[in-house]
Amino acid sequence: MVGQWEVLAIEEAIARGRERGLTGQGPFEFSAIDRFVVHQTEPPVRSPLPTSPHFVPLHGQPVTAVMPTFFHVQGQLLLLLERADGLDLRRVKVATPISRWLKLSLGAMFAQIAAHERRHLDQARRVREKLPL
Repeated sequence: MVGQWEVLAIEEAIARGRERGLTGQGPFEFSAIDRFVVHQTEPPVRSPLPTSPHFVPLHGQPVTAVMPTFFHVQGQLLLLLERADGLDLRRVKVATPISRWLKLSLGAMFAQIAAHERRHLDQARRVREKLPL
């Protein structure tokens, strides 16, 4: 699951940021690449791109198997937000699952994850609107 990969990448980035003493107070201004990635993730989908194979969920998984993992990852992300308090959210960099060459700032990574969640909520809303009453 991509969320679990992101949790590990964020944990590592927070640890490196603490080790290097990369502290700071916001507001933080993010790079053009950070802003672009977050903007592209926000709903509505502007230019659909094919999903990378490692982002495609396993088919046929029962909700009872998927939801506990989803909620666990959400809880971990909340804890990581708390652990990141006091770090410079612009200077701490996080590896992304998008590409091994792309690193986002820690703040942009959190913003991108939130945007991705909103995107899924938008997808769910559109599916629900198509269901018969």
